[in-house]
Amino acid sequence: MADIRTVLAQHAAAVRGQDRDAFAAGLDSATKAAGFRARQLRAFANLRRLPLRSWSYRIESRTNDHAAERSATRRFGSDAVIVQLSLRYSFTGIDRRPTSHDLWWTFVRHDGHVVIAADNALAQSGGVSWQGPWDFGPLVVVRGAHSLVLGHPAAGPALTQIARTVEQSVPAVTAVWGAGWSQRVAVVVPASSAELLAQTGTSSDVTTQIAAVAVSDGQDPLSGDVYGQRLIVNPDAFARLSDIGQQITVRHEVTHLAAAADTTAASPPWLVEGFADYVGNLHSGQSVTTIASELRADVGKGKVPTALPTRDQFATDGQSAQAYEGSWLACRLIAQRAGQPALVRFYRLVGASSLDSAGAIDAALRSVLHETTAQFTAQWRSYVTTLLA
Repeated sequence: MADIRTVLAQHAAAVRGQDRDAFAAGLDSATKAAGFRARQLRAFANLRRLPLRSWSYRIESRTNDHAAERSATRRFGSDAVIVQLSLRYSFTGIDRRPTSHDLWWTFVRHDGHVVIAADNALAQSGGVSWQGPWDFGPLVVVRGAHSLVLGHPAAGPALTQIARTVEQSVPAVTAVWGAGWSQRVAVVVPASSAELLAQTGTSSDVTTQIAAVAVSDGQDPLSGDVYGQRLIVNPDAFARLSDIGQQITVRHEVTHLAAAADTTAASPPWLVEGFADYVGNLHSGQSVTTIASELRADVGKGKVPTALPTRDQFATDGQSAQAYEGSWLACRLIAQRAGQPALVRFYRLVGASSLDSAGAIDAALRSVLHETTAQFTAQWRSYVTTLLA
């Protein structure tokens, strides 16, 4: 294990120092490891193009899967040890703190040196090593004042268009939310469903029909810092949107990134999504009836919502569009009544509350609008009816 720690430290230093020879020295050169070695060297070529602030490996534990280690020993002709690692990395100017992902690497000793031989020895039993955008073929990198877009040659000019939209969106979001966030966005444009799944997580419900989604890897419980924030853009679905649709979508998702540290378990979906839609639609030139077309159709049939949208409605076919539209109108109502800064303050108050979601909303409404949730809901229902009837 001491030798493994040494080779990992050298491997990480080679990435940070862009030293290909030192990086290759940590990889098994045996024929049985040729595929892994080639993939790692291709990934290294991509990593050299990225503004890495940090890159390191931390040993979590030896897996002690003796059957898998015996199998790897037979495969590589040398005693094999399989270790679970955390890859920790960050991008300069974007990540305030490193994010981490799990790897399961196989180490062997050849000619007196410990080297890395494989990353898939436990794939059948759930030990699937994470893959970054640099692991999915040649990387195209587009940099801007507010963006770092990572994609692949197949996306072509779409990468420049995505970067341009993000560049326009960040100042627009900051104008509403304020400057207390990084104001730089790392964008990943997957070239396949496998890459999309790798970047959004195996438990994600994101599909290839979604044009863009904001993701993160977690939140520090002490500082509140959100780490591993990325904007994932599906190029095919994104291309099907109009220019204004692309702008609204990206602003919506960038708002999620900007507000992430103030979005907690107390923040209900209607506020989280409604606020993002409020920022996304602001100054878009779209009419209320266009933006809330599905809810308008319901209101026209006499189906006026009786309560603010619930979590279940966002996940239910036939109700999700109305949930987003009703949430947008709720946030729009707060901004119209108390001002845009008051809407932002309302969002922050809810996120900072130690109460449950209902209690946090009620307390924030009393502070900002000086009324109860029931009173606000009644006014919101009247607002929806007046605008959409």
